[in-house]
Amino acid sequence: MMGLLGNIAFLNPWILGGLLLLPALWFLLRITPPSPKLIVFPATRFLEGLTPERVTAAKTPWWILLLRILIIALIVTALAEPVLNPVDAPRSKKDIHLVIDNSWPSAQTWDLQMQETQRLLDIASRSRSTVRIFTTAPEPGKDKPGHHGPMTVTQAEAVIKGLMPLPWPADYQALTAVIDDNAAEDAHSIWIGHGLREGDKNIFKTANINEYVQPADERLPLILRQKETFDRTLDVQVSMVASLKKALPVTVGVNGDGGRILDLQTVTLDADHNPVPIKFDLPDNLYNQARQIRIAGDKGAGGTLILDSNTKRMDVAIVTPSGDGDSTPLIDDSYYLERALAPYSNLNVATLSDILAGRDAEGNQTDNLPPVIIMPDIGTLPATQLNDLEQWVRDGGLLLRFAGPRMMDGQNFLTPVPLIKGGRALDGDMTWENPLQLTDIPDTSPLSGIALPEEGLTIRRQLLAAPTTGLSEKSWANLEDGTPLITADRLEKGLIVMVHTAATPTWSDLPLSGFFVQMLRRVISLSGREGNLQTATGLLQPLAIMDGRGVLHQPDSSVRPIRAEEFNDIKISSIHPPGIYGTGYLQKILNVGDRIGTLQRFTDIPVTTQSRVYQMQAETNLMPYALLAAFILFLIDWLVMLAIQGRLSMGRALRYASRAGAIIFVILAFGSPHAYAQNEDEGIRFAGSIHMAYVKSGDSTVDARARNGLTELAQTLRGRTSVEPSGVIGIDLETDELAFFPMIYWPLTSTPRPLSAKAQENLQYYLDHGGTILIDTRDRASSLANQGGRNSESLRIAMQGLNIPPLKQMPKDHVLTKTFYLLTDLHDVLGHSTVWVEEQSATGRDGVSSVIIDNRDWAGIWSGMTGTTRQQELAQRFGVNLMLYALTGNYKSDQVHLPFILERLGQ
Repeated sequence: MMGLLGNIAFLNPWILGGLLLLPALWFLLRITPPSPKLIVFPATRFLEGLTPERVTAAKTPWWILLLRILIIALIVTALAEPVLNPVDAPRSKKDIHLVIDNSWPSAQTWDLQMQETQRLLDIASRSRSTVRIFTTAPEPGKDKPGHHGPMTVTQAEAVIKGLMPLPWPADYQALTAVIDDNAAEDAHSIWIGHGLREGDKNIFKTANINEYVQPADERLPLILRQKETFDRTLDVQVSMVASLKKALPVTVGVNGDGGRILDLQTVTLDADHNPVPIKFDLPDNLYNQARQIRIAGDKGAGGTLILDSNTKRMDVAIVTPSGDGDSTPLIDDSYYLERALAPYSNLNVATLSDILAGRDAEGNQTDNLPPVIIMPDIGTLPATQLNDLEQWVRDGGLLLRFAGPRMMDGQNFLTPVPLIKGGRALDGDMTWENPLQLTDIPDTSPLSGIALPEEGLTIRRQLLAAPTTGLSEKSWANLEDGTPLITADRLEKGLIVMVHTAATPTWSDLPLSGFFVQMLRRVISLSGREGNLQTATGLLQPLAIMDGRGVLHQPDSSVRPIRAEEFNDIKISSIHPPGIYGTGYLQKILNVGDRIGTLQRFTDIPVTTQSRVYQMQAETNLMPYALLAAFILFLIDWLVMLAIQGRLSMGRALRYASRAGAIIFVILAFGSPHAYAQNEDEGIRFAGSIHMAYVKSGDSTVDARARNGLTELAQTLRGRTSVEPSGVIGIDLETDELAFFPMIYWPLTSTPRPLSAKAQENLQYYLDHGGTILIDTRDRASSLANQGGRNSESLRIAMQGLNIPPLKQMPKDHVLTKTFYLLTDLHDVLGHSTVWVEEQSATGRDGVSSVIIDNRDWAGIWSGMTGTTRQQELAQRFGVNLMLYALTGNYKSDQVHLPFILERLGQ
């Protein structure tokens, strides 16, 4: 009981003072006698002359007094407006400070934060408080977080609609300074957080925070990190703070061009498995198409990894001097190249003639010429091969050459710089020089940022570059005496790179070092890119940046370039957001997961700061219930008084009881502000609010995809329309009540599963009584024009036993294209797929189609897992139209008849 009372607050507590008058009212009611009992008895003459010696007034029975006192107490309590599950916030006229976390983790909790902010503003509106809003992350291009106010609640609501999650961390030190400069005295400060700590653990004390609101453990933000691999896989790990107690399923996917999903994996995070590694082992043709790895349904920058060109498996050809395939391990020129590149590239080790003819070592024809050819210590070449190779470079190929004994004659064909004949020996008994170390990689070099081995990298022999004008600009790596070790120069569209030592350990320690692998990967990644080989300032310009939702777009003027030599140490900030930086020939990726340390929560919250989690239930006003209880007690009192006065016979009592029961039934049916039909054991079935629903398929991946997609669509509806879905529910067509959902999304799988008789009955009743279902076969990628996809058989089996009306292809002027947005370019998201709707809606449905069928995988594109940015936006708009179409009917089509209606009115 005390726990229940602890969840009740009063909006007008001063009215409760009226309860102090109840003792006086008790006394007045007690001394007031009840109405006399009437008895019909004509023989009153027997009473003449009888005078009582003493007259004693009758008293009202104590239980009637208690009943009436209880009625008055309920009325007073109702006028005080009791509220169940109140927001624990001040209701005085104090200024309210709202500190809103809007750094990178907030993208994953933004819906909770905005709901809490709106709830607090509603309270401020009732108390007419002044509001100030502070954000924790610096604004784009600035070094201080945002501040708004003082302002009214209406102005504050307009401000929060313009707030968005930002892709960089919070700055607590700058936030404290902003609060100190703009805070009001004696204000109540509430921190609306995302659940992570991003700086000083004493920020609540220094910023004078009175309340801290955070998500529950299962809603805490996740982060995705990429791991360095040395095999043919994409390795990532997903993690959250270590305080997670419940098991949390997480789906992570690899996206290709256009957002197409290449692979999906679902893992479980719990106390014993955090972080959880995920390994994507893709075929070569899919591996090269990978562009992003992201957490399904998560639009945040922390849940998205951009993959750079080093991730691609490039087709690389290694030239051998003969086609017999014989090689001597450990000393052969191509051996170390193959070992270094095999995990990252598709290798073709063959003669130059076979490579330029598009054949492998076995003589099999390959699809295309490779973009990269590596020539380790190749001496002279036939003129025809030399000309063909030169033309291949001019057309955009990348030629990587290594020195060796065969090149010591000083021939300078297809080299970036002239070579000095003979070479240079730095070891042996006949030389005065000692081996040199590789120490200098210029800032403007594409190899800048690759770490050199701590033990050093010794070079014992090399081919020297002839001193020429511009040699320093062509040098990508130099020895400690300044002589070039790696040079490069462009030849029209192509690039020639020369390593002035051998690809075997006989001349240097280079092939035995990790630098060798990283150098090869970096050089290969430059293939196919045009641009200058160097920049005057060594700056990497922002090419595409990621916003707080994890979407790439063009950078604006607030984003600053990054010096190449500082890139590995740069921190993500408002001037250096995550994204792609580089020049025409070099790109580097700045991901949130690669620059953020261990995730932490606030643990030692001061006693002056009250901490609570976001409420999943809204405030419930108990005033109608208190008035209803008072009315019921009043009816009981009335019936009791009729019985005492003798005017209540059995038949009359039954009539009065039936009338009172009817009144109470009407009040309960129509007077309750919330009507819930809910069973937590079987699933949530709300009738008092709008919920998005999908049919559970039994496939965890498909179900997670559907839930994530509808969650994103619900968030879009809340942000752009007056429709405010309360959540997403997975339903069972056989056991769950369907009438509560205006629209149901049904994703089909490739495993046919016919509906049971009960499921068919439930679904048919739902469709016949105003429900709308979107059936998605999800086989857009594998279907051909005018042919069914892989899930068409599932559609046929699922529809068996249902009375489905005739369908037609959705016309271009259908109401679905104009319910909210005008979707004249919907084909950009549909492609060759077709939306099917009813030919003619049943009477009483206002022209709304009960069945809509498509194969576009709407949940995937709503969740951001598939499609381009434009397609995702158009899909969100179509989803908004679809939901409003199911809710409001066909009213938009009435606009077509508006000119005729006005014309007739004029007549």
